[in-house]
Amino acid sequence: MNIEDIKHIRNTLNIGLTEAKQLLSEKETVETAIQKWKDAQAEILAIEENKKHIDFKDWFYIKDFFVECSQRFFNDNETIPNKIKPLSENYSKELWNKHVSEKHRHLMMVRSDEDWNIKNIQSFANEWSWGTSWNKDDYSAFEKNVKHRLDWNDNDIIYFFWGRYTAAETDWETLYKYWIPFMYEDEMNIVLNLKSKKALIIGVNGSIGIGERREL
Repeated sequence: MNIEDIKHIRNTLNIGLTEAKQLLSEKETVETAIQKWKDAQAEILAIEENKKHIDFKDWFYIKDFFVECSQRFFNDNETIPNKIKPLSENYSKELWNKHVSEKHRHLMMVRSDEDWNIKNIQSFANEWSWGTSWNKDDYSAFEKNVKHRLDWNDNDIIYFFWGRYTAAETDWETLYKYWIPFMYEDEMNIVLNLKSKKALIIGVNGSIGIGERREL
């Protein structure tokens, strides 16, 4: 086995000598070894790009961005992570662009009906301000004040979006029972059930409403 060939593979692919040597030993020529490695990397990349979910433990939103109550809740409650599946950035983007907005990456950037795929929003914040219940850790409040307004089944899959690239899949029952760790007082979120034309819009300072998804 020619050491110069091994070095050439190493330099071309920016890998270690041991890996380069192994590649060459498995293939007949330097060219086939390099191409085989590139094909394998392309396949891995394609799998990652098409992956729907990521591991809960690797979800950066849990590790780095959730407020203290959320960190504590998700880390201490062993049953909840099993019901919440973080979406990969690519899959979250795909759903967001199709069902929420191709133009904006966050709801707080929306300024007109043309900016997104939601219409006819009816607010019920005058009947219930979620921020008050959120500050009191009143977990039962969401079920009392929101559940009856949507004809969603408990086991319906819903998608909770913090933005274009950050979303989680869970079921409707999990969200309305354990809603507090999902929310921020100064954030806007959208909850979609793809079986329904209705969308739940959660605004800042306790505002909340239900809109309709445009026909696509």
